[in-house]
Amino acid sequence: MCMKSKCTSTPIDHATAPEHTEDEVPEPTAVVTASEEINIDQEVAPPHKSAIIHDFCLGIPFGGLLFSMGLVGFLFWRSPVSLTFGVAPGLAILGLAVLSLKGWRSGKSSLPFILAQAAVAAAVAWKHCQAYATTKKLLPWGFYTALSLFGYLCYLMEESEQIRFALVLHELLFLNIALIP
Repeated sequence: MCMKSKCTSTPIDHATAPEHTEDEVPEPTAVVTASEEINIDQEVAPPHKSAIIHDFCLGIPFGGLLFSMGLVGFLFWRSPVSLTFGVAPGLAILGLAVLSLKGWRSGKSSLPFILAQAAVAAAVAWKHCQAYATTKKLLPWGFYTALSLFGYLCYLMEESEQIRFALVLHELLFLNIALIP
């Protein structure tokens, strides 16, 4: 706050105005009367096991990726399989994740949405696995199978299992990269 006369439209009473230097920032003061009581008793919720990430943190990107890849597959190759195995489950997972986010913000349980997203991811993984088994094409069916299985497992894991799974996946990726000549 500028207390110089050129910054204000009203004249300044120098006898009552606080004096501040340019480098000094005034600290706000709080006045507590003696009659107020401070309530220190607070209930602490017991710790419980939960996932590292929320289901919507995985569901929104996973559903968006499934949807966009299915849409790209349909637009470029006019494949109706892309609509049924990409766009539809991608929209379902995306919608469930958004509903889960809205429920989480209001303090409701996300368990029904987690289970529904896991069921959709398992169904997609099963269908992609069948397509990979018949065609033996790594792209797109092998990639989609691995992605859907990863999503399914992340929906069902708890914190300690997610950490272990991430470490094993990290080691496998670096081991495979090191083994490739």
